[in-house]
Parts: sequence; structure tokens; C-alpha cells
Amino acid sequence: MIPTRWRTLLEEQLADADRRLAHAAEQLRTGEGGRALQGAYQAVVAAASVRVWMEGYPSGHTLPPQEMQRRAQAEFPNRFAALASLDLSQVLTSPWTASSADPYVAEARAFVTETTERFRRWLQAS
Repeated sequence: MIPTRWRTLLEEQLADADRRLAHAAEQLRTGEGGRALQGAYQAVVAAASVRVWMEGYPSGHTLPPQEMQRRAQAEFPNRFAALASLDLSQVLTSPWTASSADPYVAEARAFVTETTERFRRWLQAS
């Protein structure tokens, strides 16, 4: 049985990822590609963190921050894995057109949706 506080935390992570992606989609509509990419990146980090946690359950022990970051980045989908290998502070603050950021937002949406489905199946199996 998964403790309620952990289940709630993971559900909140995925809900936050959905909110960030909804905001990213709005940013794309207004031509703010850079802001859309930032939101999509944060959504991917949240979903990847959920995946790492599911893989580590039932031990539930806390990973050191650098190990958690490494494992989460190993879960990133293709485009975001490439971004993570760059200097993120420069990439995420550089000007991006909406059309350049759109494929990233779409990939983030697919990743978060897949993670949410995986999480629901995982809960049912637990």
C-alpha cells in the first residue's frame, strides 16, 4: 500500500505539470516561445521525478539531490534530454519563437500524459 502522503505528492506533481503545460500552450498562442519552453521544461522535470519515484518504490528512501537530478534527466524525452546536456540557464532564457518551442511543448504534453497513465496503472497494481 502506498502511503497517502506519497500518493498525494505524486498526484500534485502531475497536476502541477498539467498546469504548467496549459500555461505553456497559452504562451505559445501569444507568441512567447521562451516562456512556453520554460513551462514545458518544468513540466517534464515534474513528470520525470514521478517516474523516478515510482521506480524506487517501495524503498521510498530519499535520494541525494544530484542523484535525483541525474535519474530524472535520464527519464527525459528526446528533445529535453538534448536540452539538459546544454547550459540550461542560457537555453531557457534565450529568445525562442513560438514555432520553435511548439515541438517541445507537444513532446512535454505527450510525456506528461504517458507518465500520468503509467502512474494510474501503477496505483491500480499496488
